Amino acid sequence: MNLEIQSRLSFYRRLEEVEHKKGISLVRHIETGQIYVEKVLTQYDKSIYDWLQQSKLPYVPQIYECMEEDGTLYLIEEYIQGITLETYIEQFGCLDLDAAGRVIEYLCRTLEKLHRHIPPIVHRDIKPTNIMLQGDFKKGQGIVSVYLIDFNTARVFDAERNRDTELIGTRGFAAPEQYGFSQSDARTDIYGLGVLLNYMLCGNLIRDGIYADHPEVSQIIRKATQIDPEKRYQTAEEMLQAVYQSMCFDTYTDKESLNDKTVTVETSAISDPHERKGKIRPVWTRFRPPGFREGKILNMVVAAVYYVFWMYFCLTAEVKEHGEPLIGTWLYAYRVVYFMMFIVTPFFWNNYLDVWNYFPLVRSPKRRWKLLGLILYTVVWFFLLIVALVILEAIFR
Repeated sequence: MNLEIQSRLSFYRRLEEVEHKKGISLVRHIETGQIYVEKVLTQYDKSIYDWLQQSKLPYVPQIYECMEEDGTLYLIEEYIQGITLETYIEQFGCLDLDAAGRVIEYLCRTLEKLHRHIPPIVHRDIKPTNIMLQGDFKKGQGIVSVYLIDFNTARVFDAERNRDTELIGTRGFAAPEQYGFSQSDARTDIYGLGVLLNYMLCGNLIRDGIYADHPEVSQIIRKATQIDPEKRYQTAEEMLQAVYQSMCFDTYTDKESLNDKTVTVETSAISDPHERKGKIRPVWTRFRPPGFREGKILNMVVAAVYYVFWMYFCLTAEVKEHGEPLIGTWLYAYRVVYFMMFIVTPFFWNNYLDVWNYFPLVRSPKRRWKLLGLILYTVVWFFLLIVALVILEAIFR
């Protein structure tokens, strides 16, 4: 390390090593006391970090020092205080539509700026660990801001190449072209956004199943993750418009919140959803029962048969006690219990109105924990209904 780099780095005192393999540490400036992130990279594109340092994009860590020597890049960048999206999902469960849409909105605006660079800058590693969230989550506050971090695998698009020279990406989130089929470009990040959206809503990678609670959102995910890049959304702006038209947000990130740093990021977001062009999904569609949310004929027929059968059973079931059929109030009490067992339970299993967010285990992205939670809560639900019936019978009979 030459004297100039040593001198500039000497102003920062190392606090702790965050990731040894990636050469990432937390450091503190000895004069100001400010905390920064120090990175020592051997795989990088310096031109990208030079541009990031000059452009000062909103919601991307600011670069304060960028020095290179003998194939090694030394960075001092902004420390983003928050938690990764992966940690958020592990602690609080999958996101609802509003929160997931807000994350996609921030990321689309950031990627739009990167992709507009000439030549375009492609991040190539959109995944939960590379998304930082800020907010007072323990106090129930929602997501305040979203940062895209880790540009170690980013590259500048080269129109003269027909494929990537290095196979870089994260399995499950990487687009097919990142495995050598063609050159990665802006649409590679669109693929990553599609996988990320699916993961935020249901905890699954695409290979494990696509989010199915809302057909319009499912369609966005499917289009964004097409194998052929030509069939995906071609720009982040195009995908963002599809999100605006199909997902019902409670509120929207406005222009000021996206531009509260130094760069103006154009936005076509309109505060009133009714002023947007295109078809807006009515709010009432969130309340469609399981089986009717995707609009598929077969699913609706099966669901209708199920509901009709159990409704008929609950309304007509006969209950006998000591060989004699019950009549009156207690007969209807038993029928209500049957209804709660066989009609309400499928709503819970299908995450009706995102109810899983309120229950540990089922909100876990791990499928085995989710299944265990569903079985456990169902058993507890049945048990509580039976206990309630026994208690009522002991009190009033």
